[in-house]
Amino acid sequence: MAAKKKKTAARPAPAKKRKKPARRDPLRAMPPSLPRDTPVDTPVARLPQRSLIEPPPVLAIGNAASALATRPETIEAAYDAWDELRAEAATLKASFAAEHQRLDQQGELLLGAVREATPEGTGSSLVRRSGMQTLGADAQRSLEAARTDLERRAADAQTAISEAIAHVLTQLRARVERQAVQAKPLVELMVRVLPGDKRILHVRRPSPDAAVTLLFATSGRVPTRYGYLFDDSTDEALLAPPVLYPDDGVTERRPKPAQLEALLSSKRETWPVKGMIPMLSSFGLVRWLERGAVMEAEVADGDGFRNMLTRHEAEQLTGALLALKLDGRIELELVRG
Repeated sequence: MAAKKKKTAARPAPAKKRKKPARRDPLRAMPPSLPRDTPVDTPVARLPQRSLIEPPPVLAIGNAASALATRPETIEAAYDAWDELRAEAATLKASFAAEHQRLDQQGELLLGAVREATPEGTGSSLVRRSGMQTLGADAQRSLEAARTDLERRAADAQTAISEAIAHVLTQLRARVERQAVQAKPLVELMVRVLPGDKRILHVRRPSPDAAVTLLFATSGRVPTRYGYLFDDSTDEALLAPPVLYPDDGVTERRPKPAQLEALLSSKRETWPVKGMIPMLSSFGLVRWLERGAVMEAEVADGDGFRNMLTRHEAEQLTGALLALKLDGRIELELVRG
């Protein structure tokens, strides 16, 4: 009889071996801008995808010019629009200057950081240096692109504001010319005879509108400010008020007669005059300087002006005013002072 086989306990099935996760190649995870052999411990500088700066706030360039059509058709309203555009231009210039400075500071910081992080030496450090140099080149290109974009936007904005100002100035000149024809500016002349056969000539100060049309009638120019004749403000308490505004590139606000005459002769559209009405006559430069309720005639004399006129000078100046009356550009009255 065959021997019985011993029953053996069932052995548990062997556990399945877990697959080891695939080892990640750290070089594959590096940005494409880095070399393939750059060590994984090299810090990655994250360069901005766009410009290094945000565009400056969008200004309402030209709103004053477009809104001019909805304002009263007066000289003062045109000057208000011009003033608003000048304020916009100043804000625009300051905004772009600030952005340019911030761009330079950010660029210098980033490039400086790249230089500081670039090691010196041989071996593996050379690999790291190569990566940092690549980052530095990328940062430099980004900085130059941002500068180019900023300069382009600044130029576009300047063009837009200049066109808006030119439009307002055209409308202003048309209004001044129209009013100068419809209501000729009145010149009320007063003569004071002094000992030594000297003369002082006074003209009654006109209204703000008439002051603008009078300057246009006598010179063909318009002032850069509406209330120019009534402005006696000064920037130096010990000096007489300046006779020019810092408009149209003016830097010397108290020029000598020769400088003033050259400046006025060079400007064909506007005069940045303040507190006076100048006249470029055949016998030289004359200015009617604001003296409260009247304007006083002064003739150029060397490096200054003189209000004590000779009889011949007084006659020449009165004759120039009479010629303007005969040309139909002003009304002239001789009144007792």
